[in-house]
Amino acid sequence: MKKKLDYPNLVYSFLALMSLLLLNISEVKPNRIAPGEKFRLFELTGLPMMVFVMGFLVLMLISYDFSEKKAVVSGILSPILFTGILFMLGRVSIDLAKDAPTMRLSFSAGFYGMLLMVYLLIGHGLSKKPRRQYLIYMGLVLCGVVIAFLLSSGQFQVFSIMKEFENKKAQFFTSFTEHLFLSMGSVLAGMIIAVPLGYLAYRRKKLESFVMVPLSILETIPSLSLFGVLLVPLAALGRLPFFKALGVSGIGWAPAFVALTLYTLLPIGRNTLVGFSTVDQSVIEAAKGMGMNRSEIFRRILFPLALPIILTGLRIAMVQTLGGAVLAGLVGGGGLGSFVFLGLAEGSPDLVLLGVIPIVVMTLTLDSTLKGLVKRLRRDEL
Repeated sequence: MKKKLDYPNLVYSFLALMSLLLLNISEVKPNRIAPGEKFRLFELTGLPMMVFVMGFLVLMLISYDFSEKKAVVSGILSPILFTGILFMLGRVSIDLAKDAPTMRLSFSAGFYGMLLMVYLLIGHGLSKKPRRQYLIYMGLVLCGVVIAFLLSSGQFQVFSIMKEFENKKAQFFTSFTEHLFLSMGSVLAGMIIAVPLGYLAYRRKKLESFVMVPLSILETIPSLSLFGVLLVPLAALGRLPFFKALGVSGIGWAPAFVALTLYTLLPIGRNTLVGFSTVDQSVIEAAKGMGMNRSEIFRRILFPLALPIILTGLRIAMVQTLGGAVLAGLVGGGGLGSFVFLGLAEGSPDLVLLGVIPIVVMTLTLDSTLKGLVKRLRRDEL
């Protein structure tokens, strides 16, 4: 059998190596305000950098005759290399800060380029669906535990993003809770509204356009415009004692919650309609022949078969809402968007990252969880 070269694995490994060799990996600043000096990894670590160079060269070499076993190796070795680089940067930053307590280390283009390539290497290894892909997940968990340990032991205390976190720890956890409330609450509210609407459009074909067209129009309205539209009615609603007690007003959490809920309606409603429509009519006819009534057909046949596609719509809405909730910071709605806009106003990339990184982690975690649940449900149908 002719041996083939796996180009994605080769390209990702090569670009990760070039990011470390040619691009600046970090910027060392004397304090938060003053400009710093950028360094490549070799300039900070010296010869120990060769360990990481050899690691990425190994990843390049295994691209030849790329097998399932090599996919597992790539998926495990790449996050280990990233964890090692992070550890080395932490050690170097602590040594540099001994004579300069206000010094801080920020990440530069080389670090982000390497991180992106490592992410792609892990994804590519998993895409090959090796029989022992659980080893990749175990490797990721192990690397996560090591990073968490290093974080708790103070190895990253000189990193600029950690200094920003320490300065705004209380505000961070408050904003994180607000972001979860806005995101999860709006998706739940959207699901309560959109699933019945999708089912109504399925049951009454004549109503499909009356249901789906308004949802499509809502999706096209820019977020800031929608906030402006909601300002007057919510301000009026907030004058009523009940809604005033809930904190409803033209600014704050209420317009952000309503807007995010409206944006979830189309993906959930559309996928609900598609999910019910794709159920084979012969299955429904067979259920009727067995004496099932409409309620039993819905509970035991129609809804279980449509559920994977409905959950796919829920996954899309969840990912969309976690990112969209950032804009709540513009109307005083709180959430992690407040860090993003504060960082932009102060010219602090690390403050922006303090808001962005938790959103990315939550998005990837929830997306993977729901995707795995959908796959499990589809396997159970077979």
